[in-house]
Amino acid sequence: MVASKDRHYYSLEEYFEQVAEAMGFKNIYNEFKSDYFMSDGLKLHADVLAYSKDAPTIVFIPGTAIYALCYAEFLYKLHKRGFNVIGFDPRGHGQSEGARGDYSMDELMRDTHSAISYATTKFNNNISLVGSSQGGIVALYMAAKDTRLKSVVCQNFADLTSPDAAKLTRFPRLSKYLKPILKNFGGIMPNTSIPIDAYLDLELVKVRNFGNMKNFIDQDPLALHHVSFRALQSLATTALPKPLAEIEIPVMVFQGTADSIFSVDFTQKIYDQLTCKKCFELFDGYDHAIMAEAPDLIIPPIVKWLEDIHHYTALPEEKINLGQPVTVH
Repeated sequence: MVASKDRHYYSLEEYFEQVAEAMGFKNIYNEFKSDYFMSDGLKLHADVLAYSKDAPTIVFIPGTAIYALCYAEFLYKLHKRGFNVIGFDPRGHGQSEGARGDYSMDELMRDTHSAISYATTKFNNNISLVGSSQGGIVALYMAAKDTRLKSVVCQNFADLTSPDAAKLTRFPRLSKYLKPILKNFGGIMPNTSIPIDAYLDLELVKVRNFGNMKNFIDQDPLALHHVSFRALQSLATTALPKPLAEIEIPVMVFQGTADSIFSVDFTQKIYDQLTCKKCFELFDGYDHAIMAEAPDLIIPPIVKWLEDIHHYTALPEEKINLGQPVTVH
């Protein structure tokens, strides 16, 4: 059982049903099959949508503070196009083991490596990685490391050691000067934690029927509210496994033009350094929560990318909301 903010108790299924109603999609909780795999001795939770042994498999990494089922509508609709989908909760997130909010980029990458191994065993090795926000950053880092991948699809990404990465925080100018201090403090008191909204302005991120991302996280029984200084240190100092120009795994990135955390200019600067097969999709007027706000809009170009990468013909979609993304060359 999980507890809500008003001290009433719900099963996760009952809570999910409330969120589905608020977000305007049907209750698909029972479509997901719960499973677990191990990473560094920790049991990590997976939400699995199986299509067939021969279909391409999509491994999904959620964003900061939240977990795979927060993206249920997107994952389900992608699956219905003919893909195996595995969403997993990294250590310290959602239904996975590990100290809440205490992780490093290296550990997130090891968790993702374990998720890919799990997907290979369960289905096949025809795998693309999809990540949102912090998960998108992890996906880019995995493209620089794990040659088993056929491609990565990132909703936003970053090179965390770039000076521009400070722009992702709530106070970019202050973050620039605090970075060396944070590095030392993270080593001295690694398990000390701070509220997530102290470094990310979650009130700026719009989420329909919840107002903003802060409201959504505040009422979610599994969302993180704090992260350790060790996590922040890692997010400020971890270098890509190889330079952007040396990444060979194909990379797709997408975002809304009104993203309140990742500016288009920020993403474009990183995208321009990639020399691999790549694609950048922009969606006019959408904010950072685009994967929850507009799954019907973003899925068609993602499916088109996956069809090309995996030499696969997806199932047609009967109902797709109108709206055309802008392709950036």
